[in-house]
Amino acid sequence: MRPLIILAVLTLAAGPLHDSHPVARKTIAVLAFDNNTGKTDYDHLGKGMSTMMTNDLASVDQIRVVERERLSDVLKEIDAQQTTRFDSTTAVKVGRLAGAEYIVTGAFIASDPQMRIDTRVIQVETGIIVKTATVTGKSDHFLDLQKKLARQLIKDLDVALTPVADSALDRRQQANGIDDVKDVAHFSNAIDLADNGNYADAAVKMAPLVSKYPNSIIVKMTSEEISKRAAKSAKDKVKQKANEKIGGLLRKKWPPQ
Repeated sequence: MRPLIILAVLTLAAGPLHDSHPVARKTIAVLAFDNNTGKTDYDHLGKGMSTMMTNDLASVDQIRVVERERLSDVLKEIDAQQTTRFDSTTAVKVGRLAGAEYIVTGAFIASDPQMRIDTRVIQVETGIIVKTATVTGKSDHFLDLQKKLARQLIKDLDVALTPVADSALDRRQQANGIDDVKDVAHFSNAIDLADNGNYADAAVKMAPLVSKYPNSIIVKMTSEEISKRAAKSAKDKVKQKANEKIGGLLRKKWPPQ
């Protein structure tokens, strides 16, 4: 089952994040964050968090991110698709196969109303953890946590944003923003359901988010992609049933009497 890929590339009136000079780009892969809360409702939260972080990093000119589809293929290749926690060895293996220079792994804990997110940046070539970072804040202000974490990761990757680029990144994050961690959990569950082909339940999870965050590009794109896949899945099922029916009729009439 192909993973749901949401890489919202937004065109803003303020202009691009880069200038006309070419820059060396660092290739980064962001793995699903670990759930250390003990809450089963947050089991898939790490998938949504990594998706949102990938979108943030993808908007920076000096960074090239590995798409979720490629990461999913790699995880299947090393039989780690169901892995819920990534140690450094597994992360490095994923990074090498995905062609990444750096792997970002993370974990989160929550004790309402506070939430803490810890991240590690691992250099794939050496397997060394080159940077660690922690951000804390209120779980019902998740967008603030996301902003702080993105900037910390960008800094840890030795990427310097100009004031113009930083302002543009902020507007991109604001356009994609989901502010309550419970809503991020619903978003994450929808992505996981869609990844597993359960588009009907995924659409149900997305519906209230579309109403609550009508201006969020990532919510809109995710919802539209799920609807598109749901329609294709329904069409494929109708076609399959028709083929099975035709096959059954042919088998009944063959061989001819």
